[in-house]
Amino acid sequence: MVKILDADLIKGHFIVTDNGKRILIDTGCPVDINEKNMQRIPGLRQHLEGARGFVDPTLDGFWGLEYFAQHKVLFDYRKKAIMVADQVDDIMVVHPIAEFPLRPSNINPRLIIPMKIAGVERKMVFDSGACIANYITESIATTGTEAGSVFDEHPDPDIGRYEVKLFNLPVEIGGETVDIPFGIQPAKVDRYVQADGAIGVIGVGLYKNFQVLVDLPNKRLVLGRY
Repeated sequence: MVKILDADLIKGHFIVTDNGKRILIDTGCPVDINEKNMQRIPGLRQHLEGARGFVDPTLDGFWGLEYFAQHKVLFDYRKKAIMVADQVDDIMVVHPIAEFPLRPSNINPRLIIPMKIAGVERKMVFDSGACIANYITESIATTGTEAGSVFDEHPDPDIGRYEVKLFNLPVEIGGETVDIPFGIQPAKVDRYVQADGAIGVIGVGLYKNFQVLVDLPNKRLVLGRY
C-alpha cells in the first residue's frame, strides 16, 4: 500500500496525522515512540514530553527507525508531504540524481551514508530531525566559508538551546557540487556520532534541496531534484 500524507513543518520537523495520531518523523530516533514502547522502554515518555515542549504540544508519538525498517518513506519538503510505501511497493523521487548506500553504524541504530564533502568521502548520519542545522566535526567545519549563525535546540538537557555558527562546505551530489551550511557539533553529540563511525549529521541540507527517499528495506537513500 502507498499513501501520501500532508505534513506540518514545525521548526523544520515533519509532522503528519495518521490514524488520528500526530506523529513526528525522525530517522534519528532508533525506535517508534508509541504507547506500547513507552510502557516497556525507559525514557521514551520523557523524550516525547520534551518534544511536546519544544516542537509541538499535540504530538502523540514518533516514527523512528523501527518504522523505517518496514517502510519506504519519501520526504517532499516543498510540497509539505510524505509518501509512505510498504516494503513490497515501489515509490521513487520524480527526478533521481543520486543514490547512496545506507551502511550500519558501529553502535547505535543510525542511517549512515557516504558523502563527498570538501573533496573527501566522509560518513554522515542522515537525521530528519536535524532540521535547523546540519553538523560536522569542528576541524572540518571551520575549513568552510562563514555563513552566519542560527539557534538550535537539543532534547538533552545538558545541551538545550544554543547558537550554531555555520560554515558553507561543498558537497558533491549526482555529479554536481552544492554548497551546504554545516554547524560545529556540540562536543557531547560529536562523541556519540564519531563512536558510530561518522563525522557529522545531515538532514535539512538534503531535504530542503532535494526530494529524499529513505528505502531502508533495500538499504539505500535516493535524492531527486525538485
